[in-house]
Amino acid sequence: MNNDRLGIYYRMLNIAPGASAKEIKLAYRKLAFEYHPDRNTNADSEDKFKDITEAYEILTGERKPPAQAAGNAKNSANNGASAKPGSTGYGPNAAGPQNANRTKQGFAGSGRKAEKEKPTTEDKFARANQAYREQQAKANTRKSNIHPGARRHNRKKTDSNAQGFIQCAVTGVVSAQPRLVEFKIVRGFLNRSRTETISANLAPKGAKRMALKASFKTWIRGFWGWRSFIPAWKAILGNMRGGTFPPEGNSKMLFVQATAFERSGNKPLARAVLMQALDFIGTNRSVLAEQIRTSLRRLEDGTPTRRVRDEWKRAGMFDALMHLSPLFVLIFAALIAFGPGQGFVTRQIPELVAHQSTEITQQVKQLIGEDRDPYYVDRDFLNMRKGPSVNDSIIRRLTRFETVYIAGDNKDFWIEIETSLGETGFVNLDALVPGNGATARDTWCTTNKCD
Repeated sequence: MNNDRLGIYYRMLNIAPGASAKEIKLAYRKLAFEYHPDRNTNADSEDKFKDITEAYEILTGERKPPAQAAGNAKNSANNGASAKPGSTGYGPNAAGPQNANRTKQGFAGSGRKAEKEKPTTEDKFARANQAYREQQAKANTRKSNIHPGARRHNRKKTDSNAQGFIQCAVTGVVSAQPRLVEFKIVRGFLNRSRTETISANLAPKGAKRMALKASFKTWIRGFWGWRSFIPAWKAILGNMRGGTFPPEGNSKMLFVQATAFERSGNKPLARAVLMQALDFIGTNRSVLAEQIRTSLRRLEDGTPTRRVRDEWKRAGMFDALMHLSPLFVLIFAALIAFGPGQGFVTRQIPELVAHQSTEITQQVKQLIGEDRDPYYVDRDFLNMRKGPSVNDSIIRRLTRFETVYIAGDNKDFWIEIETSLGETGFVNLDALVPGNGATARDTWCTTNKCD
């Protein structure tokens, strides 16, 4: 009767009625490992885990059976003539092989003290299970489909400057050809003139921004005094040409950058940066120059030294026009106010603006319309970044079969795309396949019989 009453719990653990405590424990551990909510992401895994935990606790005596099972136990105790007083279907006095070799204590006053029982393995496992349930109750906001071990690996990525790289002070990027650049800012008022020199470690793009900023400050505050007029023009022209590069400071900074590249394992790039430092140091015999030459000899591997493309020689007329744009604005305003440009402003400029806006609208429609060839993502997940590098931040993660459009030329293994939501970013070129994502998904689902 005892086994029939608890048969449903034996069936939950997939063991035969009357199994030993060891068999009950092994069956429970196997099922708990399979249906644990942190390992199994199915919707019914948590309910299944609760059921097998309840069956284990009832069969081991940690929990009383439900009221219906308790009522059956009372009737079986009244009807069974062979039932011993004090024996129940659960607990330490439960009938079965698990308690067959259990020694009973003597009566009080029999001259033998009751020995204190040591905690068994089942008791330790029960206490650990209870502690787990309490911990789950405290952290009930945690998602059940995330394994706890995944949280240990969700750490902040190592900063690129942790290796000792020199970053651009404006853009924050790590460049293979940084420079220590100096720009001039002139301030003047009446008979006073003051020149300020600003310097920073910059990449080519950051240098253009700082040059424009320094020239703008000179334009605003440098032409208010007769003594500062000529120095202001010299400062603007010097900033327009890219500023000045102190040789000693640049060679020292490039030596530090080359050391960082060598420490990271990129020896060819370290050699290229040392060659740039050697160009600044020239024939100098200082301690720094000897360190640079020693590092170059240490990195020699028999292959020709490869130089990087110099980005600092690309000071074109566009930068000059940007720096001189306030002067052109003043000349244009004078022509409008006092010259023959009045009719041009009132009649021809509105017509020209309307024509140009119409052409721009048509180009935009062609760019974002359906005439472009669609591509879809052929990976489960694909990171779309702000730039063509793994160092650029991730905008979002594209899913498989998401339709995108090509928005620019490819750069090495990266290509600029635009999503159907209007987002633009860079992804790996080999992850895109020509075609519509919805059609490809339907074909794949037909072959693989997906929902």
